[in-house]
Amino acid sequence: MPSRRSVLATGVASLCAVGPGCTAVLDGSAPEPALRSITLRNTDAETHALALRLFHDGAEILDRTYELGPRTSDNGDADTADSDTDYVVGIEDAWDSPTGEFRAAVRVDGEDRTKFRLDDEIRPPTPYRYEIRVERNGGVSTWVAKPESTATR
Repeated sequence: MPSRRSVLATGVASLCAVGPGCTAVLDGSAPEPALRSITLRNTDAETHALALRLFHDGAEILDRTYELGPRTSDNGDADTADSDTDYVVGIEDAWDSPTGEFRAAVRVDGEDRTKFRLDDEIRPPTPYRYEIRVERNGGVSTWVAKPESTATR
């Protein structure tokens, strides 16, 4: 029969071999959602100025205004031929770490600012992509996408 000491030593060695993913459960921490990208999209036929202030863990990391050209086609994401500004803009490199709390403040054409937290709808914590849309009436809507698994069957 194994001694109590050898059983404890085996248990501790097993926990150390498990790695950080499982030991997070033991120390009470949980994995966080990971922001991969933000897309700004104009769904209106008019050009709009979208001012975006982005905060990561309470610190402002981006304060920029984007000119979003009109969406000229209702058939998918066709390019805007009559404008030198795109109606879709991607943001991928404004943050140092993809985890943590992300908050945004958006203003369209100088109107009232809309504020929101980006990862509120992410359950369970997973990588996600975020989209901010300017609607036909100049309002703002948001959309969250969880990337599909890249595992092969």
